[in-house]
Amino acid sequence: TAFISLLPWPPAFEKDSFLRPDFTSLDVVSFASRGIPAGINIPNYDDIRQSEGFKNVSLGNVLSVSAPTEKITFLSEEDSELFRAFRAKSFEVQVAIHELLGHGSGKLLREEAEGRLNFSINEVVHLLTGGKITSYYKPGQTWDAVFGPDSSSYEECRAEAVGIFLCTVPAILAIFGHQCADGEVPDVVYTNWLLMVRAGVLGLEYYTPETKAWRQAHMQARYCILRVLLEAGGGLLELRGEGDATQIFLDRSKIPTVGKEAVGQLLLKLNVYKATADHQEGL
Repeated sequence: TAFISLLPWPPAFEKDSFLRPDFTSLDVVSFASRGIPAGINIPNYDDIRQSEGFKNVSLGNVLSVSAPTEKITFLSEEDSELFRAFRAKSFEVQVAIHELLGHGSGKLLREEAEGRLNFSINEVVHLLTGGKITSYYKPGQTWDAVFGPDSSSYEECRAEAVGIFLCTVPAILAIFGHQCADGEVPDVVYTNWLLMVRAGVLGLEYYTPETKAWRQAHMQARYCILRVLLEAGGGLLELRGEGDATQIFLDRSKIPTVGKEAVGQLLLKLNVYKATADHQEGL
């Protein structure tokens, strides 16, 4: 709960009591799918996660898999070297935060079957309008049903944003053995943000212009975060060049300020719209 309290919303938008997740790390022998995840949060029914809890599975040997001859695209030579050196360490931190604190955080404001609200409508203030809460989940409504086909991409975006937002916290990094004293912390944080930005560029492979549709939820989520960081300005992020010659320029000194502010604002909107069942504003 100490780490969840660092997220940009007050306790009223967080679960009344923290449901301690179950966490397991497994090595994968075979996975019958065209793509393999690095982590899994189950069940995918958010109403069950809200009341009963959830389980997290980290597919440990997926995190460290990379072809030794893999070409690192869109990065400078200096960043490519850093990327190779810290990718596995950074991705491990990102996946854990994404699954445990990303999917594991946030409260759905709802009306229970007997007509009772699970929040105080006279006390809880809408964080974006400053007024009272006017929309919430009615009996029988679920997060997936209200937000429809975009619910998966939306939730992945929220979890990914939580990952890069909280990966800057020294106490979280220390859990994974990254101490400020060993000098690795700045590189682990920078590489994680670099991973996210590059993934946003690569995610365009999963967009179909003819139908204006995304074919993969995580890729749409990462592209959204890329756009947010580009629009943040302040010299945080630039894409220079065109086509295969495009290069990513991320100013690591701006991550704790411009970067976290931009991601914090994104998280606030994502969480409030999700909490209040406001799919019209959220989408």
